[in-house]
Amino acid sequence: MKTVLAVVGILAVLLGAYLPARAEEAATCPTDATAPAETPVVRVPTEGGPAYGGMQYPRTVNLGPKEVALTFDDGPNPENTRRILAILDRHCVKATFFMVGIYAEKHPDIVREVAARGHTIGTHTWSHPNNLRHFSMASAQSQIRRGFAAVESALASAPVESRARVAPFFRFPGLNDSGHLISWLGKRNIATFSCEFGADDWRAISSAEVRRRGLRNIAYVGRGILILHDTKPRTADMLSSFIITLRQQGYTFAQLVPQEGARDLAAAAPDPLIRPVHKAEKEPSATLGAVLKPSLEPATALQ
Repeated sequence: MKTVLAVVGILAVLLGAYLPARAEEAATCPTDATAPAETPVVRVPTEGGPAYGGMQYPRTVNLGPKEVALTFDDGPNPENTRRILAILDRHCVKATFFMVGIYAEKHPDIVREVAARGHTIGTHTWSHPNNLRHFSMASAQSQIRRGFAAVESALASAPVESRARVAPFFRFPGLNDSGHLISWLGKRNIATFSCEFGADDWRAISSAEVRRRGLRNIAYVGRGILILHDTKPRTADMLSSFIITLRQQGYTFAQLVPQEGARDLAAAAPDPLIRPVHKAEKEPSATLGAVLKPSLEPATALQ
């Protein structure tokens, strides 16, 4: 009998040690009880510059069924990016922001805020010319190079953790890619990103229509990368309801992050576009088969 009691006691101790760990794993978002506290990460290989997104390419990132990665293009934007950051915080969702260099230069404080809140940062050229195919190779390369430089410059005095949020990720404006430029990026170990679906939020449609189109397109494909724009008030207006509805329909969210060591790999490439992360001198204190073809971006460059 004593032996049995001893075994029961040992099991109770082990179970007591196990339950808190499980409870911690299952922690919920403090401002959204329906959501987990952390967004799972999907580590994306970038060596050789692969291109991701079933809308254009034969491969995509390793997302599970009904798993969605939110991405936002064209910011940072002083009117809308912070609204979107607050909504993402409320629902404990991390996303990827593909930033335009000229706006990163104008609003470095917002770049730093995006990084400080734990989101991934990619780039989207210097001034968002809608079709780099119409540029000379030298001019197109300059657009890409200046975009990376502007984002890194905005984070120059930020903590190491924030500067490391700049990933070797690039998205072509208008999704108008070029095989020559993808090859050029690949030699610098920069991955190209398209998407699986959009919500047409750049169009002059209501926030309700943006939400409807986004939900419809996601349901059609089932999983993948969603492209939105943090320059559009209609996107911020519908985002909270959109996240809630997707979760009610059984979807989950994932954050795209570069595979471990990808940043160093890109920084070590010949003629790199991204620099290694060193400690700042002064730290501040604190392939999917289904393909949709909605139009995703305006036909003119941003001004």
